[in-house]
Amino acid sequence: MNLIIHTVTKLKIITFLIFLSNLWGNFDQHYFGFGLDIGSSGSGVFINGVTKHSAKLFSLNAELRFYDIKDPNETPVYNPYYGSTRTVGGISLLMLPCFIGLNYYPFVNKIENNFSPFITAKVGSILTIDGAEEGSFSNRWKNYKTQISPGGFFGCGIDFNLYGQTTVSTMVGREILPLRSNADGESDYSGMLIHIAFNRRIFQ
Repeated sequence: MNLIIHTVTKLKIITFLIFLSNLWGNFDQHYFGFGLDIGSSGSGVFINGVTKHSAKLFSLNAELRFYDIKDPNETPVYNPYYGSTRTVGGISLLMLPCFIGLNYYPFVNKIENNFSPFITAKVGSILTIDGAEEGSFSNRWKNYKTQISPGGFFGCGIDFNLYGQTTVSTMVGREILPLRSNADGESDYSGMLIHIAFNRRIFQ
């Protein structure tokens, strides 16, 4: 009986691997790039990878973001003695979302121009790094706290296909950034996000 169960399990694994191999074989356009995020909770940069299906109906993507959270009460103040500007009321809070997602292109072969509207959804994990609010830069990040929580993004966007192997992708949507415990007085930094990516095709 154990031999039968073991054999069936092996067959399932082999079948699943064959399925993945055949599925991946249909993704024949691979892009890598970087971009900027501007959100209601802060701003940041990211790197991402995109692979497009041969049918052009959807693509898979993965991204790692570096997101600097801003306090809504943060205010720049000019110091006339030193002739410089410093920030008052700021917080030391960073988020590193790592997401994977899917883009769906509903207007394939319906639009002849070099742009492709899409609907997107992403899920993943968020590493939150919370530093102290006072002191020098090194002191604020000397004794930081971390936590990991689930997160995601959903919205819509447009791929602009430029000359050569380059695309520019813009997205607007809702980012989901909840926390497992409060950081700087908040337990949820979700909000609207503008996402701009510059991608280049690297290999087939």
